[in-house]
This record gives sequence, structure tokens and C-alpha cells, in this order.
Amino acid sequence: MARSLSPPGAEDCYRAKVSETQRSASMIKFLKIFCAAGFLVVLVNNIVSISGWTESRAVYDDICYLRQAHLFDRFGFGGIDTDIARDDDHYLQDKLKEIDFKTWDEPTTAPCHTFIPASGKRVLQYPPGTGFVLSLFRAGFQVIPLYILTTIVAVGFSLFAITRASTVAQLTLVAAFGDSAIYLMINPTKASYSMAPTMIVCVAAGFLSAKLFASNSSRERALACADRRPPDWSCRNLSPAQPAFIGRLLPLSSLARSFWRGARRPSSKVLRSASPS
Repeated sequence: MARSLSPPGAEDCYRAKVSETQRSASMIKFLKIFCAAGFLVVLVNNIVSISGWTESRAVYDDICYLRQAHLFDRFGFGGIDTDIARDDDHYLQDKLKEIDFKTWDEPTTAPCHTFIPASGKRVLQYPPGTGFVLSLFRAGFQVIPLYILTTIVAVGFSLFAITRASTVAQLTLVAAFGDSAIYLMINPTKASYSMAPTMIVCVAAGFLSAKLFASNSSRERALACADRRPPDWSCRNLSPAQPAFIGRLLPLSSLARSFWRGARRPSSKVLRSASPS
């Protein structure tokens, strides 16, 4: 019977290669655990820091976002109407009085509110997204759970990225960007309540964009079909659901993120003393 012959040393070479592969896999596994532990350490640090925050920071934006949340609590989806005339329970006046706003009882001087000549109403200048998200939590305890929840979501995306990394270089990038993103959830994100939900929307959009273009065939077909008017038969099996969803996430972030329009602000001294540590 013929017997297959292998070159001298081939078996030793094969064993060495298998051993090297096993060592590499073991190192990658250890680094993944190490990176995950690092994310959890930063998460715990964030939660401890966030737990000491207060909603009364003497910042006009905070009061206005909380007023939007208050309106959603009172009127449901009807809270999208932010006409200052609806402050019949004096919620806004009480908040302004707490921070020693000079004309707290004068609606025409209320910060963050813009007069609309066409309707004759004075309304909040910010999109309703941030207020709606805040209204999902108990009144008086809305900011802390919002930031804790969004930070946990950011950690979740970071942990998922670890599971997808397969090389030391990829793990290094995941660790660097993951730790940075988690830390950014308190600084500078704490500067505005609108930034917390915006960060999560942007993370979700980035994740779905990467997932959409991870496959060469999917990327090529998506780009090719985008240029065909009308699309031919080869594009009919390309589901538009994911790119359409991504396209709707990006404008959704504008519903949460505030845009400065010359609102009156407290002095920098007040801001520094009122900002959470």
C-alpha cells in the first residue's frame, strides 16, 4: 500500500503554527476581557459621578428642557405646544424664581422662548426631543436616570464592538474610542441635556452605517443602485429598510440637540458654580 510522504520537518512546522494560532487566540481573548473590564470601570465611575448631579444648576437651557418635559407629563403628546400661556401652574415662574431671575413673573422676558408673530405665541426655541425623553422619567428625578441609561447604552455598543474585533489593532481602536465615548457621556455631555440622547442616536447611526457597508457586495450594490434611474431588476432584492432607517436617525438627532439662538444666559460665574462635578 502506498504511503504518503511529507517533507522533513513539515509536521513540526504544522504543530508550531497551530501552537502560535492558539497563543494568539488566547491573547486576543485576554485582551477582550481586559478591555471589557476597563469599560465597566469607566461606567461605574460615570454612575458615581452622575448620581451626585442636581437638576437645579441655574442654567436657562436646563429649565427650558425640564419645562418641555413637564408639558409632556401634563398633556401627553399635546405637550408639544409650548406656548408660554400654558404655564398656568406657574412651573416656569417657580423655576426662574429659584435661580433669582429678576423678571421671573414677566412672561415676555422668559429665557429660551421666542415670539412667533404669525401665531402670536411665545414658545420654546428648542426641538421637543430632549423634553420628551426627559418626560419618560419621574418628575424631579429625570436628568440622573437619563444620563445613566444613555451611558449604559454607550457601554453596550462598546462591548459589542469588542466581540467583533479579531486583531490586536482592532482591539486597540475599540478600547481607545470606547473609553473616550463613555467618558464623554459626562464631560462635556453634561453641559446640555440635549447631548445625551443625541450621542446615542449618533452611535446607533454609526453602527448601522458600518453594518450596512461591512459587506463589499452590499456596498457595491447599494452605490450602484443609487445611481440607476429607474433601478433595474438587479436592485429589486436590495432591501431599502436599513439605509432608510439610518436616514431617519440623523434628522432625529436634531430633535434632541439644541441650537443656540441668542437666548439670554447667566453669567459664567453662575454657570461654573452650578455645573455638576
